[in-house]
Amino acid sequence: MQDPTGRAPGSAHTYMKVTVTRQQGLTLAQQLEATGVALDLRCGGQGTCGRCRVRLIEGALLLDGRPVAAQADVPACRARLGSGTAIVDVPAAALAPANGRIAAGWQCVPLPRTPETVIAVDIGTTTLAAVKVRQGEVLAIAGCYNPQSRFGDNVITRIMNAADGGLARMQAAVLDATRGLLETLGLEGVQRIAIAGNTVMTCLFHGVDPTPIGALPFTPPLRVFPERRDLVEGIPLLTVPCISGYVGGDLTAGLAETGLRPGEMLIDIGTNCEIILATDRETVCAAAAGPAFEGAGLSCVCRAGDGAIDHFLDDGAFTLIGDGEPAGLCGSAFIDFIATRRRAGRISTVGRYQPAAAFCSVTDKIKVHERDIEQILKAKAAVWAGIRTIEEHCGGPARKIFLAGGFAQYLDLANGRAIGMLPGRPCEIVGNTSLAGAARLACDPAHGARLAALINTPREIPLNTLPAFQDNFIDGLLLP
Repeated sequence: MQDPTGRAPGSAHTYMKVTVTRQQGLTLAQQLEATGVALDLRCGGQGTCGRCRVRLIEGALLLDGRPVAAQADVPACRARLGSGTAIVDVPAAALAPANGRIAAGWQCVPLPRTPETVIAVDIGTTTLAAVKVRQGEVLAIAGCYNPQSRFGDNVITRIMNAADGGLARMQAAVLDATRGLLETLGLEGVQRIAIAGNTVMTCLFHGVDPTPIGALPFTPPLRVFPERRDLVEGIPLLTVPCISGYVGGDLTAGLAETGLRPGEMLIDIGTNCEIILATDRETVCAAAAGPAFEGAGLSCVCRAGDGAIDHFLDDGAFTLIGDGEPAGLCGSAFIDFIATRRRAGRISTVGRYQPAAAFCSVTDKIKVHERDIEQILKAKAAVWAGIRTIEEHCGGPARKIFLAGGFAQYLDLANGRAIGMLPGRPCEIVGNTSLAGAARLACDPAHGARLAALINTPREIPLNTLPAFQDNFIDGLLLP
């Protein structure tokens, strides 16, 4: 493998020249992965996201069974070698992201001051975050993207991948990444490790087939997971238990960390969206917001790493993560973009440009199309409809809303309200409560009994069974 440009790996214009030899039954993406080149397969290799485009420069490929000759750009997940060998150029944009801004902070009740050194890990659908803790203080932080993203950017595609025989590969990917974080933090003197994540991610971490979660009645194969000692030999690993198939340990942790009182709501906005409203008994639901806030399916959006625009201002200026040239907007900036353009009268209530235009240029190279706005409006409508529907079902609005999750941590609340994603109520951003809950469990193993009791308290309401949800979703597609 060599880089003919001579640029450093990860540069926006880097191309890697890779020679592959035909292997029966494997896609080009799978063959590249076998050589150590992991592509960005956010759609799970279904050929729908277009992120894995490579250029054939020598040899022949079959694209969906049709011959393709050099020079041609092809999605690697849909291509197979049609000859003995081929040479392809892999652009940096096609590679699975390796690093970015990982949300590892929280604003909750202080951790117990115990003398033992422990590690906590949040197993997110998109990112992994880890902290080392002693005496109630965070000593070190580490994070990375979840390498399972190459099997799909959401829980549904990963369930499908598990059902298609990919369980072992997905487990190996997340275990390897977790061990890498542990090595970064340092394991000397560590007494315990604890993890938290949504139900599918937790099952995949433990090698438990999550397929039952993907079909009615969406029953999780496990909610309480046994202690294990094989992640790192001799160090016990504890797991925050899950509430239901689509409301996982991340929400169990969030419920415990915020100590919701009647009339308060917890919303975890990440790759998906889960909501808990406390009344006389907590009511939970999952809103299928999808991964658009993380950049999936959008032409101009990138994940929150170097080169990502993280906030967009009314005058068209923006702020950038890291150095270098802007590569795209991350989810928080896209919320800002829609809000600012709407205030300026440049976007209509249905998300169309005024005056009519094919796109709006943020920079010479970054263009926001109406189809991008449409995807974000669908995601924000799901959040809005989930909030509105669960409040109507429980008989009244929440008096205070706590916002958790990686996406929420960088959200401009005023702009979230301006586009009609959040209601006009007091909101507090509490950060990564999933990681906080895992840290508390690692510090105090007795906390596990309290968490196990907590998962039986909430009642889950499937939103699709409530007639008002569809009407609220349609209303939510509009901009105020």
